[in-house]
Amino acid sequence: AVLNEVSVDRGPSPLLTNVDVYCDDRFVLSSQGDGIILSTPTGSTAYSLAAGGSMVHPDVPGILLTPICPQTLSFRPIVFPDSVTLRLQVPDNATEVGWCSFDGRNAMALQKNWSVTVVSSKWPIPIMKPADVENDWFQGVMDSLNWNVRKAQGALDKGFERAVSGDEASQQLAAGGVAQKHQGGAKQRAGVPA
Repeated sequence: AVLNEVSVDRGPSPLLTNVDVYCDDRFVLSSQGDGIILSTPTGSTAYSLAAGGSMVHPDVPGILLTPICPQTLSFRPIVFPDSVTLRLQVPDNATEVGWCSFDGRNAMALQKNWSVTVVSSKWPIPIMKPADVENDWFQGVMDSLNWNVRKAQGALDKGFERAVSGDEASQQLAAGGVAQKHQGGAKQRAGVPA
């Protein structure tokens, strides 16, 4: 059982790995790259996110498939319903064995034609928190990953606002003078003569 993800990757090999993906025994895709991650919604903010996968709210029942450095620009993450059975198989024509790990642990070699089957548990893992804790999933993502945190844009320079106001601005803009006047003001503020 895993909490975050199952991955099949190239392991210590410098070569690309090949992984075939099946959903309910139906062939879905063949991947060539560094590997494939199948993550839970909880695991979507771990290895899968670092590999370019989407964050999935824990209340969304699904399995997220994320490619690891695929050798194609068209391969994007996909969310499967949690009712499916997914199978990752190292194909017979693979250049190397694959390496399967469970929450980043217990790595084992997957020989050609070997596979790992992933299904969602019928019994969710109960998560407990103290009664006085108010943080929700969004706050946790903001706190731990600095999600949606950026430096706010400041106000425009007062000298620039004066330079572009009135009829004079139209003439200066046409002549390119506004940008020069603004750049000159920046040099003067920095102590450099214009």
